[in-house]
Amino acid sequence: MIELITFDLYGTLVDWRRSIASVLNYIQEGLVDRFFEKEYSTVKSLEGYIPYSKVLVGVLKDTLKEFGLDFMEEYGRLIVLSFAKSPFFPDALAGLLLLKKHGYRTGIISNTDRELVKITLAGVEDLFDFVVTAEDTGHYKPGKNAFVNAYRIMKIDPRKVLHVSSYPHYDLEPAGQLGVETLCIDRYGYDWSTKLQSVNKLLDMLAKRL
Repeated sequence: MIELITFDLYGTLVDWRRSIASVLNYIQEGLVDRFFEKEYSTVKSLEGYIPYSKVLVGVLKDTLKEFGLDFMEEYGRLIVLSFAKSPFFPDALAGLLLLKKHGYRTGIISNTDRELVKITLAGVEDLFDFVVTAEDTGHYKPGKNAFVNAYRIMKIDPRKVLHVSSYPHYDLEPAGQLGVETLCIDRYGYDWSTKLQSVNKLLDMLAKRL
């Protein structure tokens, strides 16, 4: 029996790729794919928590250096603020409203900082019972401790959780190894055993199981 639905935030519920791409393309075309490759390799290699704003700026510096471009302090502030203000996918907001209307408990497990998430969730905080960040857990996904500590904070048995993400490598693989049920929202073409095209279809999927 699922007692809690947790979500990845950036890339699953909000469109961080669009926000970050707009900054990178402003600096120079052709940086986007390499930036996201470096972001994943960076958080995957971290042993503990450092502020995600520093991760973003560090990845930006490394990406620009690789392309022979100069870093400016303004670029760093721009990418952090643009990330924090990433817009919700319409299907995600609609889906969350439906879930809450029907009494489902929801949470977020996010690779970021409390301050940045607060900006992103401004006006929709009531849609979530729990918001847990890397700052809270002391670990970044895909590290399993990010999930172990998050569910400990939420005081929930991982076997009673459905975790929803668009990213197998960040989320679904490590969560699944802990006995968490997992679901992929198919935004980027990744393969996963259980997939939906959009968050607003989640309520129907859950209703069929009752």
